Amino acid sequence: MATTVSVTCVTDGRAHAVPDSELTQGVAHDSGYYSAVCGHMVAAAPMCAPDGEPCRSCSDLWDRRNARRRPQRSRFFFR
Repeated sequence: MATTVSVTCVTDGRAHAVPDSELTQGVAHDSGYYSAVCGHMVAAAPMCAPDGEPCRSCSDLWDRRNARRRPQRSRFFFR
């Protein structure tokens, strides 16, 4: 399961969930833009600035992805 980092975008002021793998690719390409979980291209605000309002699309998509990956609990309980 990928890990995300909250990155605030200077264009919309929202804190987007950006996969850590996307952050390393952005650094390698020296572009300064990162693709968030919701698909928004994030122009990163300074990392010392407080997070903006969370992006609801990122939160919803991330929750749905993780819900599918969680193992289903068995109806049978063993002691």
